[in-house]
Amino acid sequence: MAQSHIVLSCKANWSHLRSMCILSARIAHSRAVHVTILVSSSGNVVQRVAQEVSRCASVEGVNVSSKVRVLGLSTDTADNGDTDRSFKLVWTALMKSEVTTCSYTLKHVEAIVPPSAVILDGFQLSWLEIIRSEPSPPPIFQWMMAFSGGFMYMCGPTEPQTKSAEFMKQNTHDCDKDILIPGMLPMTCHDLNPQDVGDKAIKIQIAKTTMMHVECLGAISNWIACQRGRQTFHLGPMLPLTPGTTTFFAKAIEVEINTCPDGSGIVVTRFLDRCMSSHGRHSVFYISFGTEHWPSSLNHLEILLDAMVARKYPFLLAHAHADAQTISKLKNRYLANEEALILPFVPQQTVLSHEACGWFITHGGANGVMEALTQGIPMIGWPFAIDQPLNITHMAHTMDAGFEFTQMRANYCPVKAARSEDVLHDMDAWEKEVGDVLAAAFTAVGERKRRNAELIGKNLGKAWAEDSGRARLQLSKFLDTVGV
Repeated sequence: MAQSHIVLSCKANWSHLRSMCILSARIAHSRAVHVTILVSSSGNVVQRVAQEVSRCASVEGVNVSSKVRVLGLSTDTADNGDTDRSFKLVWTALMKSEVTTCSYTLKHVEAIVPPSAVILDGFQLSWLEIIRSEPSPPPIFQWMMAFSGGFMYMCGPTEPQTKSAEFMKQNTHDCDKDILIPGMLPMTCHDLNPQDVGDKAIKIQIAKTTMMHVECLGAISNWIACQRGRQTFHLGPMLPLTPGTTTFFAKAIEVEINTCPDGSGIVVTRFLDRCMSSHGRHSVFYISFGTEHWPSSLNHLEILLDAMVARKYPFLLAHAHADAQTISKLKNRYLANEEALILPFVPQQTVLSHEACGWFITHGGANGVMEALTQGIPMIGWPFAIDQPLNITHMAHTMDAGFEFTQMRANYCPVKAARSEDVLHDMDAWEKEVGDVLAAAFTAVGERKRRNAELIGKNLGKAWAEDSGRARLQLSKFLDTVGV
């Protein structure tokens, strides 16, 4: 019987939850340990997480029912404190090795040993405080599903070797000053905030470090080590790949297709198969802005889609975050075209691993970029905010594995909460950029970027090799650290 217990939790956003599901399976595979995932019971979150854990567990050969359990917390969308209260009750029960109840299934969850460690993402400060209020709390680790540059940008020091970072101030902030992050190209505030994301805009801490010749992973580890000797563990990529390869586990893809809502998984695979027959390999443009973002200008998106239709390029558009009126307009305009498919939910790993998929037009979220690179799919970046502009710039320019759209930028500044006054959206310039990028995708330049993506993917695939994979060794080091 497993003698240790690790608790995982993150915000109820699919891009955060999905990577944590495979983490739970890999922890359960590595040691004799129970894993409990705590999530909000809103919507079908508990069900989706349970399905994803089962899908990922098939890769690692884990008996999910005996080692990994998903526990839903009661939630009230009008009162965030309700989830905090539910967490406190469940946490107290876990620490006392008492039976508790999943608020989604209403089933009792058996008592097991108290948690040996907790992994939370950075959006759960209130839960962190609840755990720390215990007389003898277990060690707590922050889970950050992001590329290293994005982490340094959001959480890094303002100067090398400083103990803490200071928030930027309006009266001293210079939007045009280069921000230097290890291993990344210099970028200004406007470069890092290409879109005004409205009330999602946050005042984040900027890494002004000058250690440009130090690789970013090493810089992060060195900086955090200075903070009370804390350690970092780099575990990416968190994907259900056959260990040591870039191939998604067949069972994982099968489950992803079959669990898509409204049969959309089957619809997507049939569309891709048809495009493969009619247009050949690498012909389809897959477009997704993730689960939290959508272009503020429908005109910009329509110009892009019109350009694809005019060139007879097949495209698949996912619209998880768009409003109903916008989607109605898009469907009325494009769905008569057999080379277009527009759906709210798409089995992304299935799409990116399909032979027909050629390019990924993306906002630059860490999960999607990692998934595309492991499959050797070059990208065209349309970033919004947070770590996305860094991810896209690094991908397009340093890695040379894609292109970056620039003519849709708003030059937004999250510190001054304003756009640059001299920005005018030149739709002619945008239309020209779209045409130039689409044309370049099928030239020698595009092929070079595809080859680079494939080479990067092969390297990423080695990370979870059974005996010597870098990420697997890092996970083992982490589990040793917490005594599991």
